[in-house]
Amino acid sequence: MLGLFSWRRLPGKDDHRKSFTDPSLRAEVRNRFWDYIELAVISTVMIWSGLSLFFGGVYRRSVLANNINLYVVDLDGGSVGANVTQMVLDIEVTPSTPVWLQRHDLHSVDQVKSWVLANGWGALVINPGASARLDSSLYNGTDYNAADALTLVESSGRQIVAEMLFVSSALSTAVQTVSHKYALAQLAAYHDNPLPQASSAALIDPIGYTSVDVSPAGFTISPVMSTFGYLDILLSTIGVLIMWKMTSFPFFIRVRYRDLMIMWPVLLFGLALVLSFYQALAFLAFRGPDYNSLALKYTAATFFKFWFTGAAVAFSLGLWLFNWFLHLTPHIIALPSICTVIPNVLSTISTFELAPKFYRIFYALPFYNGSSIILYIVTGAHSTAGRNVGILIAEIAAMTILLSISIWIRQVCALRGISDAHGWFHGSRYFHSPIPYYKSMPRTDTEQPIESESSSYAAQPGNKASGTTLHAAHTARSASIEIDDYDEDSVSLTTGNLGV
Repeated sequence: MLGLFSWRRLPGKDDHRKSFTDPSLRAEVRNRFWDYIELAVISTVMIWSGLSLFFGGVYRRSVLANNINLYVVDLDGGSVGANVTQMVLDIEVTPSTPVWLQRHDLHSVDQVKSWVLANGWGALVINPGASARLDSSLYNGTDYNAADALTLVESSGRQIVAEMLFVSSALSTAVQTVSHKYALAQLAAYHDNPLPQASSAALIDPIGYTSVDVSPAGFTISPVMSTFGYLDILLSTIGVLIMWKMTSFPFFIRVRYRDLMIMWPVLLFGLALVLSFYQALAFLAFRGPDYNSLALKYTAATFFKFWFTGAAVAFSLGLWLFNWFLHLTPHIIALPSICTVIPNVLSTISTFELAPKFYRIFYALPFYNGSSIILYIVTGAHSTAGRNVGILIAEIAAMTILLSISIWIRQVCALRGISDAHGWFHGSRYFHSPIPYYKSMPRTDTEQPIESESSSYAAQPGNKASGTTLHAAHTARSASIEIDDYDEDSVSLTTGNLGV
C-alpha cells in the first residue's frame, strides 16, 4: 500500500509531471474547468428534475381527497337508520375530505364487505335492527350495546397510504360526529319527555360501532414493501447496465445484429429473474407464511406470483433504461435513472385519485402495476390484476421492439466511427474510437491497418493474440452500412473467437 511519501520510494518517476500553474497546461485546465461547469449545470438539472417530479406529484394532495367516495348503507330501515344517514350526508364537504354518498343496492353486511373488497374504499353500515334495539332499551330498559348500531367497513389493501391518511380518519370522524349529535338530540328529547325505564347506556351513548378491515394490509412494512423491493432491484440493475454499455463495443463491431438483438433481451430477462427471486425470498424470510393473521396465506403459489411479478417489473425497466444507456454519453447517463426512479416510486406511495391530472400518467409505470398486483396477492383487495398484467406485457413488448432499434443504431454508430466504446460521439474531446469516422477521407492501400481495442490488448506482453485487425477494405465502406447483416466481417455469438 502506498505510504504518505510514496514518491520518495520511486525516484525520478514524478520528474516529468507538471504543476497546474505550468503555462503549457493552461489550455487543458481551462477546458476541464468548463467541462466541470457543464457537469454542475447537468447535476442541477438532474436534481431539480427529480425534486420537481416528486413534490409536484404530492403537492396539495390533501385538496384532492374529495375524489375518494365513501358510502353510507342503511340496512336498518327505521328511525336510527334514517337519522344517521342524514347526519352523515350532511357532513360538510371540503377538498381535504372524502365525499359521502348513499347506496341502496346492498342488502346485507356481507354484501357490503364484498363490494368494498372488490370496488370501494370504505362504507358506514347502519346494522339491521338498530332502531328496534335502541327503542327496546329506551322504553323497556333492556341491555344495550352501542357497538351493535354501526359497522365501519374499510379496505386498507386497496392503497395503504391513502387509507391511513384519508379513509380511516374520515370514517372515524363520521362516527364521532353522528354519535355526538344523536346523543345530544336524544337527551334533549328525554328532557322534554322523560322515560322512566330508559337504560342509561342507551340514553347517553346510543351510537357506537365495530370496525372491519376486509383486506388488512397493516403489517409493519406494508406501505413500502413492494416499493423498496422494486427500487432495490432497479438500483442493482443500473450498475450492470452501465457495465454492459462500457464493455460491449467489441460486440457491436464483430457480432451480427440479429445475434445482438437476441442476446441483450435474454441477458436482461435472466438478470430480472435472479434479482426478483431474491426479493421474493427476502419477503418470505421476513414475514413467513403467516405475515398477518387476517391476511391471505403466503403459499407456494404466492411465492411464484411475487417472483414473476417482480421479474416483469425489473425486465420492463431494464429494457427501458438500456435503451437510454446505449446512446447517452457518460456525463448525462444518470438523468434517465432519476427520471425513472422518482415517478415509479411516487406512483406507489400515492394513488390515482389523489394525483394532479398530469401526474396520473405515472400510474401506467411498472412500479405501480407491479405493486397493485402484489397488494392484490397478499390482501385480495380491488382486483385490477388483469389490467396491470396487460400493461406490463405491453411495456415489455414495446421496450423490446425499441431495444432492437437501439441496438441497430448503436452498431451503425460504432461501425461508422460515430461513437466510441464509452458512448462519446465524434467531435467530443473525449472521443476515442479505433474505427475511422465514416466521413473521413478514404485511406490508401499504403496505410497501415487499424487495430481494434482488443487487438491492442492482445499485442501486450502476456496476453493471447486473439485480437482482430480492421483492414482498409472494411473501414472504407463504413458510410454505406445498412441494417442487413454483413457476414464477411461479422460472426455469430456461437463462434469461438470473437476478438474480445
